[in-house]
Amino acid sequence: MARYDHIADVLRQRICGGELAVGALMPSADQIAKEFGVGRDTALKAVKILRNEGLLAIGRDCNIRVERRAVQAVESPGNVVEAGPASVVRARMPTPRERDELGLPDGVPVLVVRTGDVEEVHPAAGTGVRWPRPGV
Repeated sequence: MARYDHIADVLRQRICGGELAVGALMPSADQIAKEFGVGRDTALKAVKILRNEGLLAIGRDCNIRVERRAVQAVESPGNVVEAGPASVVRARMPTPRERDELGLPDGVPVLVVRTGDVEEVHPAAGTGVRWPRPGV
């Protein structure tokens, strides 16, 4: 794993855990570099990863702040859907019945995994989809 990926993971965990709250000022690239014992460019790459994910934003004052809270990915059997090679996945808003059955609050979409004639509906929040790798 590249150093900047590791730093991005640590900062992402701090955002997930609330240590860096929404609106909080991010440490400077120099501070991050010093903390992790890397060069400033490596620290900037880590920050760029989190900006590209939408977790950080540059404000009018040119400071970088936490834009939104990260959702930590959980790879447990209930959260990862195994899709076949011919599966199609789409996101949509749930029907009232699906919302009740899944216990979803208003505004939470679902993922529909369709394989042939079979459709499975899962809450989009916290659900991952895994396809088999070709040739594996």
